Amino acid sequence: MSRERVLYLFVSIFIALAFILLIYRAYIIQIVRHEKLQKYSTYDEVIKVIKGKRGSIFDKNGEELAASEAKIDIAVDPKGIVRKDDMAVILAEILGKDVKKIYKILKRKGRFYYLKKDASFDTVRRLKSYKSKLRKEVRELKKDRDKNTDEIDKLTDIVKGFNFVIYYEGYKRVYPQGTLLANVLGFVQRNEDKGLEGIEMSYDKFLVGNERKIRRLTIPSTGQSTLEIEKEIKENPSSDVYLTVDGRMQYIAEEELAKMMEKSKAKWGGVVIMDPASGKILAMANNPTFDPSAYYKYSAAKRRNYAVANLFEPGSTFKVFSIVGVINENLVKPGELIFGENGRFMFGKRWVRDSHDHKWMTVRDVVVNSSNIGTIKLADRLTSKQLYGYFKDFGFGSKTKINLPGESSRPVRDYKKWYPIDKGNISFGQGISVNMVQLVRAYSSIYNGGILWQPTIVDKIVNPETGKIVFQTVPEPKRIKFHYNSNRRMIKMLEGVVEEGTAKSARLKGVKVGGKTGTSQIFDFEKKKYSWSKVVCSFVGAVPSNDPEFVMMVVIKEPQGREFGGTVAAPVFRNIAKRILPMRGILVEAEEDDVSVIPEFLSVDVTGSVVEKKEGASVSPLDYIKIPDFTHMKIIQAVRLANKSGLDVMMSGDSKGRISSQYPAAGEFVPFGTVVTIEIEETLNEEE
Repeated sequence: MSRERVLYLFVSIFIALAFILLIYRAYIIQIVRHEKLQKYSTYDEVIKVIKGKRGSIFDKNGEELAASEAKIDIAVDPKGIVRKDDMAVILAEILGKDVKKIYKILKRKGRFYYLKKDASFDTVRRLKSYKSKLRKEVRELKKDRDKNTDEIDKLTDIVKGFNFVIYYEGYKRVYPQGTLLANVLGFVQRNEDKGLEGIEMSYDKFLVGNERKIRRLTIPSTGQSTLEIEKEIKENPSSDVYLTVDGRMQYIAEEELAKMMEKSKAKWGGVVIMDPASGKILAMANNPTFDPSAYYKYSAAKRRNYAVANLFEPGSTFKVFSIVGVINENLVKPGELIFGENGRFMFGKRWVRDSHDHKWMTVRDVVVNSSNIGTIKLADRLTSKQLYGYFKDFGFGSKTKINLPGESSRPVRDYKKWYPIDKGNISFGQGISVNMVQLVRAYSSIYNGGILWQPTIVDKIVNPETGKIVFQTVPEPKRIKFHYNSNRRMIKMLEGVVEEGTAKSARLKGVKVGGKTGTSQIFDFEKKKYSWSKVVCSFVGAVPSNDPEFVMMVVIKEPQGREFGGTVAAPVFRNIAKRILPMRGILVEAEEDDVSVIPEFLSVDVTGSVVEKKEGASVSPLDYIKIPDFTHMKIIQAVRLANKSGLDVMMSGDSKGRISSQYPAAGEFVPFGTVVTIEIEETLNEEE
């Protein structure tokens, strides 16, 4: 055999043997030792997507209103725990949880479950100390010649089980100023980095922290299980939101409102302060209020932002816009007198009353005395189309686009569908519904020369790492054309209301104040008439009247006793303005002790039962809706029913849950277009 053939044969045999050896090795690894080797393998698996630090919310002065603090969450990977019974008992005792609940979690098939969120550092220390103690016991048992193998195996398994207890350092939402601005800020869901109401919800996409993937690296040879950050998914970091609200003014507004609410025992109250030169909201107070860090302890009624979510009949505060329209069209002569019909006037085949028997009045007298009859006579000089047009020009009937969730708005019924009486009662604020922000910005347009601002409450959003502005609010103003100095003439009349009329309790010594009171009776649907015991008291004013620092509205709903806009709302305005003006560089002289309101003037701003078909028969308001019962419905069913009923819906909670409650409650009557808060039961993550 030649040398070449021998070499060829040798190489062939070597290759064949190598191939056989390779097959044998593969057989050993894949079949014989598969189960054993699998225990020593390392797996890399994404467990959960989590959020990073949420952005902060600041007031205009840089004071922090909402922030995120570091916390430790304790979670578990049930697959790595062998002695589930024993571990459940140990974990339950240290965490202060129910054993059955812990055991139920340990029996689950998933890889990541929370045991306790926002755990104290002492709890974490106790868990780690317990693990160290067990490891020491195992070492001591192994030294003993008469060692109990079963006991060692048990303790060893428990020690390894602790390797699958995960300590995750995250963040929790806190509100450093407590309840300040709570109804506007909203809150963040307990078990998720998700804003549920208010600013927290509207600007959630900017506030939410960076998304990061958690992966589990497990090395069975050591029994060690750890978490590490794999990568960031989201390119942009969380941003900080800066509001137009002045925290100092907000505090004063809330404090003075709370005092009056306590005194009057009212159902709810609100204060909105706007800068008429820019449309920026400087304060928005609500009462009742709540603690946003423990929002789940409060009802939807206490968390509601009434300033934007509640509609009410504005009453006499609305007369201003009807009369401005008449002046603007030059339909009233200088010095002209309007006959007050001695307090009783037939309009549209129905009687209209004034609280006092007025005879001859100037236009100024009509405003100062808040005459319903005088207002109707003046407004009737406009066509229905013209009057309707002015209401629309002042922004009524459409949302203000303030970009806060839950804003209610009722359309102004088209003038073509008005009944004969509608032109009259709408002209003095009955049969029309507004929210507080709508009315404040409409008054602001009178004081700023005709600019109807889009109200803003968020000024800018900033990247905290770079300082770059990622979002800036650019309002969309509209122009109202005032002719014949109609707005300036109205401003002088509003000063007269404070000096001589129903708003004397809003006066400030040394500073000119202008404004208008309103007292609207609430229709009682059971008794089928307007109620004297249920009223909405309001006051809208500006100070200083010739060049306002701000325009403010105060609303007090259903105060106990016989109260009016001049007795409960105007004093709140005065007390707030008296404390705020010095902060703006305007000194207010010390008041006389006896700031009095003449009783005979108090009731002239009342609207409601003044409109009658015949003696003793009140007219029912139009476009009021009885709230359906949404509880226990599916979300889609509730939304469809609300839309069909002429209501708007704001969902509070996880959309995957069920409807647990609502506000307003089922059976209540509310104006068309009201927002109903549907509260959805939270699907809490294990330990909550």
